[in-house]
Amino acid sequence: MNALALEVDQTLRSVDKATATRLERLVRDALDLVHSPTPAAHGRQERERWLQRLDAIRGSVGTGQHGTSTEEILDDLRSDRC
Repeated sequence: MNALALEVDQTLRSVDKATATRLERLVRDALDLVHSPTPAAHGRQERERWLQRLDAIRGSVGTGQHGTSTEEILDDLRSDRC
């Protein structure tokens, strides 16, 4: 283990959990930047992760049934005004 890895390990063990979590996130983010081959590839990876999170959120709140579209709701509301 090199000196930097040892220092990070010792620091993670010596600080409170919240600080250790923040430090770990920063280190992982830095590693992601270093391992990303190009900014464009990194952007695609971020977009893919975001889409996966969005799908998970949709799955957790969805009913699995198709509902009324936003346009249909707005059209209905507009027709009530006339």
